[in-house]
Amino acid sequence: MKLIIFTLVFSLSSFAHEDEIILPNVEVVGHQENSSLVDFIPSITKIQGKELQKKRQTSLGDTLQNEAGVTSTSFGPSSSRPVIRGLDGDRVRILQNGLGTLDASTQSLDHAISVDTLTLESIEIVRGPMSLLYGSSAVGGVVNLVTNRVHSRFEEGFHSEFISQAETVNKGTSHGALMNYGKNNWMVHIDGSTRNLMDQRIPKYARSSRERSDDPLPTGESEAEGKLPNSFNKQDNLATGVSRIFDKGYLGVSFNHFQSKYGSVADQEVMINMTQNRFELHGEYKTGGLFEKVRIKSAQSNYLHKEIENGATGTLFKNEGNETRVEGINKNGKLSGVSGIQTQISLFQAEGDEAFLPKTSTQKYALFTYQELKKDKQTYSAGARVEPTMISKKASTNFGIKNEKNFTSMNGSLGHQFRFNDVNSLSSSFSFTERAPNFQELYAGGAHLATGTFEQGDTKLTKERAYAVELSFKHQTKGHQITVNGYSQAFNNFIFLNPTGATDGGSGLPVFEYGQANALFYGADLETKNLLSEYDGGTLSLVNKFDLVRAKDTKTGKNIPRISPPRFTAGLEYSKDKWSSDIEVQYVADQTKTAVNETRTRSYYLTNIGYHYDILGETTALSIFTRVRNIFDVEARSHISTLKEIAPLPGRNFILGLQLQI
Repeated sequence: MKLIIFTLVFSLSSFAHEDEIILPNVEVVGHQENSSLVDFIPSITKIQGKELQKKRQTSLGDTLQNEAGVTSTSFGPSSSRPVIRGLDGDRVRILQNGLGTLDASTQSLDHAISVDTLTLESIEIVRGPMSLLYGSSAVGGVVNLVTNRVHSRFEEGFHSEFISQAETVNKGTSHGALMNYGKNNWMVHIDGSTRNLMDQRIPKYARSSRERSDDPLPTGESEAEGKLPNSFNKQDNLATGVSRIFDKGYLGVSFNHFQSKYGSVADQEVMINMTQNRFELHGEYKTGGLFEKVRIKSAQSNYLHKEIENGATGTLFKNEGNETRVEGINKNGKLSGVSGIQTQISLFQAEGDEAFLPKTSTQKYALFTYQELKKDKQTYSAGARVEPTMISKKASTNFGIKNEKNFTSMNGSLGHQFRFNDVNSLSSSFSFTERAPNFQELYAGGAHLATGTFEQGDTKLTKERAYAVELSFKHQTKGHQITVNGYSQAFNNFIFLNPTGATDGGSGLPVFEYGQANALFYGADLETKNLLSEYDGGTLSLVNKFDLVRAKDTKTGKNIPRISPPRFTAGLEYSKDKWSSDIEVQYVADQTKTAVNETRTRSYYLTNIGYHYDILGETTALSIFTRVRNIFDVEARSHISTLKEIAPLPGRNFILGLQLQI
């Protein structure tokens, strides 16, 4: 605790310094070029280059889990999704190049996101509501995955990259490659990747001491120890794209085939075989009229997901979807903004004896605008969105007659930024968000074996309404950077999956029901980086991160389940010439603020260390990197995970890799 207090005080002391100013550009989520449209947003992060290489893991949730305000569902190494400020699932929009992933990852914790982190160019994170631009499912935040398969700029000649890495925690190997070729204003792109990961090693037993004590195994059965059963992953990814660059814009298309086979950690007898084929179209034209630019983006996806039990397909999930956005970018003097229309159409169905969701079509149509006015040291912003939603349950023998639900969601925001000088700024924002219940929350009804739960929906659910405020202070110079965010988000009719404590008589699984309550989420994020010394061309910096989130039912005062405890990370980074190294220690506190039927989770420390070396040639560059995660092989269990009693976090992991650029 003394170390935490010291590093926080040291970080805050950076306000007294006025060094050379370095202010990076902030990019609009999903846009490949710099823009100042949403500079006021206090909680945007972009991860790329060496930083992405250092943090990259198989699942997106695990890749981002150490970012301030971002944790992971920790549902095994293959299917973990990001959790932003206590919100996950359908409240955090996962985008690929500014459009929804169009998979089934929001329908169940065991459903993986259909993107390989190995071939991503960058990841963009926006904490806090972005519903006015990206839909009601962005009430908690946005994570955008940038592949750059469609090019907006022309680059002459040939460029390629290769990456390969091996790790000990799963005896796994991962390989990826990409190629870009430009000639006569045409750009061609190809990328691909493959992973082969065995069952994940864990420090001790898979089941916690509490679980082993409360529910001992029958005589003759042995506890899983040293490995997490059924945590393997085999994955293949192939994509191509072609773009035509014009004087006033560009137009391009891409195709991506993604396939993954992985085990469900919740059930040792279940394997998931997932395939997605995705087409994207991107274009931009500089009009020079009312709108400076007009952009179009569209994605079409065919998704197939089999849950295989003991060699036989028990459940088949399908999702056919399209998402399209047309945006007009306006800029007139000190006023700039974006306006547009967006459509989201999908047909989801589950087939088989274990299907717990009916065949359902969802249609969303939206109009949105966001405008920003800069005046002297102040920036004012406002946005609005209207989004009708139609959810239709199709007739079936398992779920009865057709049922249709209609909702119209309204979203609005106001923001203000005051720049004290070129170093310090204070930002504030207010937003009102409505989110319609999704088809799973309305119509679920049955045993979901892959997660080990019996889910029960409620057709009487109404729209969620959320009111959010955020205050952020930024200080940024050459040697000292700090961002502090405080936020609060009040929900009316918050929808959550609540453990009832009952057991379903037919399946023997614990019953979870979708219900509603008024809820309050509040907390703070802190990120700092301070230069400690510069000597002989090398720099040593102290990096700190802290986040805290609380969530309660405002009527009963009871805690909302699966909320992350306070976390603090302290690290040192050293770089000189062609090499760099870092060490970080993360402390995750006890979670004693538990919900009804939820158990406490013990605190733990995780220590990571890494090294990176670049070999530069005239036309090539070779990077060698190594990293050790969880150096001391600590047994750690995430409070957010529904599997914390049977699936701990991974043990010590040695990673060795190289990346070649030509």
